[in-house]
Amino acid sequence: MLTSERANLPRWKKQAGFFEIWFMVVLDPGGERAWWLRYTLFTPAPGAPGEPRATVWAAAFDCASPDTPAVAVKAIHPISAFDAGTPGRFGIRIGDAELAPGKVQGSVASGGHSIAWDLRFTPEHSEAVRRTPRGIGLLPLTTHVNHSHDDIAFTGTVTVDGKRHEVRGAPGLQKHLWGTRRIEELTWLYCPSFREDSEARLEALTVRPRVDWGPRLTPIYLRTAEAKHTFHEVPGLLFTKMEVPRPGELLFQANSATTSVRGRAWCDPRTLVGYAYRDPEGWDVHVAQSDVANCELEFFSRSHPYAAWKPDGKKLTSAVGALEFHGPQKLEGVRYVGWDDTVLPDLETPLGAVAGK
Repeated sequence: MLTSERANLPRWKKQAGFFEIWFMVVLDPGGERAWWLRYTLFTPAPGAPGEPRATVWAAAFDCASPDTPAVAVKAIHPISAFDAGTPGRFGIRIGDAELAPGKVQGSVASGGHSIAWDLRFTPEHSEAVRRTPRGIGLLPLTTHVNHSHDDIAFTGTVTVDGKRHEVRGAPGLQKHLWGTRRIEELTWLYCPSFREDSEARLEALTVRPRVDWGPRLTPIYLRTAEAKHTFHEVPGLLFTKMEVPRPGELLFQANSATTSVRGRAWCDPRTLVGYAYRDPEGWDVHVAQSDVANCELEFFSRSHPYAAWKPDGKKLTSAVGALEFHGPQKLEGVRYVGWDDTVLPDLETPLGAVAGK
């Protein structure tokens, strides 16, 4: 079993044409606020434009703030600002921002906005977890991911535009990604807390490395107090599907022989934060995320594989959730931080201000 510390060790060996990411999702238990933190390395491929860089990204989501439901800022540093720490032990720094076992701290400011964080977290497990099909890490993929920490409880402070927020027992996760080519199409949902079931956890993903070829892969990890489903493994993986009917909404379904789960996740599009992610070859993927999303699950069952599905009366509603959309095109109505920009444009229409109301 891969330990969480080893799962986080840097993979960059100073080669060109490479990117590396460590990110955290921090979800306030009340569901109105959330924070996203990201530490990255980037080196362009030989002949591609741009210079190597190390970047610290941060976003703050607040449904209770009609004027600023989302604030996003990033700080761009030269690659020399990255410190990989002690060989064989995890602990990285980019400028003054740090990520180490059990703690993350830093700050970014630009365009009149600022986000600072000083958080501690206690993992439930000391090993990395798996949410994708068994053996996928052995394939010659151009993007790799380690789910380094799951079921984290964050404690500390986050300060957004001078307003200090006390963080107590905020659920979340931390992942580590690296590779040589960006995934072009991806949708991700993460819900670590449900009102009706304290044991329930959901992580749903659909991914296609290139939009012009290849099938989508849709692993869905779900556990409840009653069962740990295997929709992220074969054969359950063969009977999952996901669609995005409109910006900010996601529909998905997963089936086994006798159990079916149908879900819907959504967010107010004005809480989506957009980013341009640069591929080492020089093209961009456009990513939009909201960490104040909602999700509903409905369960169906049948007595045998040839019987009709019937609702079993069980429904789950998320207390907190994160929703993310990757694609080659920008989503209509979403504000984006460009690759060389450092702050999200201000919201033109306050949250909840809808014409005719």
